[in-house]
Amino acid sequence: MSEPLTVAGLTVGPGELKRSVLSFPDFWPDGQSLEVPYTVLRGSKPGKTLYVQVAQHGSEIMGLESVRRLMAELDPAEMRGTIIYCLPNPLAFREKVRATMFDPQPGGMNRVWPGRLDGSLTERMAYRIWTELVPHADEVVDLHTGSLYCPAWVFYEADGVSEKAPRETAQRSEEMARLFGAPILYVETEPYGGRKTLRACCVDKGVPAIVPELGGHGYFDEETVGIAYQGLKNIMMDLGIIRGKVKLPRKQVKLKWRADPKVYAAHTQKGGVFIPTVKLGDNVEKGQEVGYVYSPRTFQVLEQLRAPQDGYVFTIRQNPVVQPGDSLVAVPEVLEWLEN
Repeated sequence: MSEPLTVAGLTVGPGELKRSVLSFPDFWPDGQSLEVPYTVLRGSKPGKTLYVQVAQHGSEIMGLESVRRLMAELDPAEMRGTIIYCLPNPLAFREKVRATMFDPQPGGMNRVWPGRLDGSLTERMAYRIWTELVPHADEVVDLHTGSLYCPAWVFYEADGVSEKAPRETAQRSEEMARLFGAPILYVETEPYGGRKTLRACCVDKGVPAIVPELGGHGYFDEETVGIAYQGLKNIMMDLGIIRGKVKLPRKQVKLKWRADPKVYAAHTQKGGVFIPTVKLGDNVEKGQEVGYVYSPRTFQVLEQLRAPQDGYVFTIRQNPVVQPGDSLVAVPEVLEWLEN
């Protein structure tokens, strides 16, 4: 039998689901409090703990429906261990924006971890989550929303990027990324976000963590919801929290993320209208044409865009009206094709 677990002052017994809030009294100038909601679902048997959060960028809500469906079907009597869910940035969620006036721009809440007890409003929320919820986690999934044209990809950190994390943390993060089941695994090979993202702070502490980026904005795409729903289940199965058979796509591709987009993206030197000549998912060679820019006045082709390196067409500029210096086609290097 599992023992009761106390999370941020909330005691949850074996086989129980309880909800509570991290309360910030006198948060607003008029004396009202702020509440950050969280849920703890405790299995009847001891086991690992998975922490999941959605929408620290308040407009990136695609993961909500996946978590709702998962939580609705979980039976704590059949579970080992615990799942903790949090909506970490209610301010941005309420305003339906990526970042509020209290968040750093443009990175939002995901540039302040591990937060500060006496910091800004956003730093205080991050600090409470970091010190009261995350310490219970064996692994962390931070769900975001990405491109409209790709159902899902997963950011994780290569071994050696963190000077603090053991190799086992990077290895497990990669296992989590693959288990999530997105078609694209995006490997961060250089430091990102000044080590102030939740994922980076977790890795520095030796806690495996991934950031799935789910496709679509403003509606729940069934393909994407299904990937995230099954991905969370896969990770929980692998941790032994629930029973079942892991389901993965037949193929996944591992791409190399770089901090400088000029290394892997085709940029225009002319203003005009952009027409791509490749599509998402194409494999291209260095120097291959990926699109062109023409003049809206004369319809003359002003510039041909070429791939800066061999790679995989990951993103294509959505708005065709472009200016000099705009990044139009991202072609990250393919590290490996994975067969499942």
